Amino acid sequence: MNQSFGVVVPAAGSSGRMGIDKALLTNANGITFTGHLLNCFSSYGCNPVILVVNEQFDSTPFHTENLKIIVNHHPGKGRSWSIHLGLNQIPEGYACFIQNIDNPFLETGLLDILLDSANQDSYAVPMFNGQGGHPILLGSKIVEFLRSQPDLPDFRQALHCFHRVEVTYPNERILWNINTPDDYRRFIHMKRNGNFVG
Repeated sequence: MNQSFGVVVPAAGSSGRMGIDKALLTNANGITFTGHLLNCFSSYGCNPVILVVNEQFDSTPFHTENLKIIVNHHPGKGRSWSIHLGLNQIPEGYACFIQNIDNPFLETGLLDILLDSANQDSYAVPMFNGQGGHPILLGSKIVEFLRSQPDLPDFRQALHCFHRVEVTYPNERILWNINTPDDYRRFIHMKRNGNFVG
């Protein structure tokens, strides 16, 4: 895909099952999920980098280049609303990555493959053993479509209108999804022991 691109990181959820804000969870090296993802996307060249947070989130520690922080005043509307708010900040004609805050894995090679695989009216999903992972990449026409809807569409359902490009990626970590304290304990254990299976 030969076009400019940004990223939206929706992070406004209540994190009820986790008990603390997922955006403030840390990797084994002490860097927050938020700091890690924002730094990776910014270093890769995403501009803008959009972080969508709730009203209680303290954004003071985060000073990534090209970062825009958007407050979701209605987090009860769910992830689709946060994505909608973020996409409204993406310039016209730009593709956009979507990376949930509780999907902490990210590497340059993955972003390269996604950019090479999608076009303006398709979206790319990394796959491992038949399962879809993160991030996904929206072509610019999908970004424009989602922003133009008079009513908030369900994000997943809206994507059914477009061509899905599945990209095989040989790393199980694209499936990591940290939703509960048990998920987080397993994640930290794997990181500390260098065991990324399971």
